[in-house]
Amino acid sequence: MDDIRISDGTAHDSRSSRHRSPLLTVVLAAAAAVAVTATVAVAVDYGDRKGSSAPAPSNVSDARDGGAGKREVDAAKILRAAADRLREEEKDAKTDVPRDDQFIYTRNIVKETDRKTGETDVRPAENWESVDRRKRGWVNEIGGKGWWVPPLGRQESTWPPPGWEAKENLPQDPVELIRYLAKGHPGAAEKPKSLAEIEKAEWMQLQFLLKGLATSSVEPEGLRPAAFDALAKVPGMRATAGVKDGEGDPAVGVWFDHRFHKDQMLVIDEDSHEYLGDRAVRTTLNKKKSYDQFIHVDDFGVVDKVKQRP
Repeated sequence: MDDIRISDGTAHDSRSSRHRSPLLTVVLAAAAAVAVTATVAVAVDYGDRKGSSAPAPSNVSDARDGGAGKREVDAAKILRAAADRLREEEKDAKTDVPRDDQFIYTRNIVKETDRKTGETDVRPAENWESVDRRKRGWVNEIGGKGWWVPPLGRQESTWPPPGWEAKENLPQDPVELIRYLAKGHPGAAEKPKSLAEIEKAEWMQLQFLLKGLATSSVEPEGLRPAAFDALAKVPGMRATAGVKDGEGDPAVGVWFDHRFHKDQMLVIDEDSHEYLGDRAVRTTLNKKKSYDQFIHVDDFGVVDKVKQRP
């Protein structure tokens, strides 16, 4: 997922299209156009496929309607199990702690299937992100086009926050993490005293931010599990078993019950509870074509410069 960039009390995503609205309002606009991925496939012109991950046309099946072999399951239970799975993995993993002058490299594999013809294309997408966001990053989109991502301006910040130390200081208690996010950015109102004080519209925006943290490849130990646990506390999270993963095998799709988010799913193995990737529906700007999209992380690591690979 592209980070959310905040400037002078306003926010926009790190692409060229800028959303001028408060931090917890920008996510609504971003979510309508952004698949929940480490490298976003949005408004990229590759052949006849110029489009965005917008809601599918009305004649396209809705995940909420079920379907053959599909059933609704407990989303909170699935998300908590995914958090537990990550914690177990982290016990045996060695965290490659990046320096602020380094870059986080992520390579995603994007699989798109035309919803009418069944034709499938598979493409890589790569991203180099400056750890402290003081250097230019680079994005290679799924169409093979690349562009520079500018460093943060003097009055700008991002979510998740730039710099490893800042991430280490984020709350890892799921309730406190939600309260921290609900406050917004420095200078905003005080954190809510309880989750009950959070308004319905805010939950829609908060889940978007939590997904970005939960699915990020390189984070301090315990932070991603905390984000999954926090997602389990979000009202409106739903889960459908029988959703296909990138290999066509059945899995669980976890989604937020809102028309802007119904086709954006975290895909989790129902038995092992491993996070597998993300599903979305990408519709062309002219609305003539739509594609089932599955994106998963193929490789990641810490490197010293842009366009260097682990």
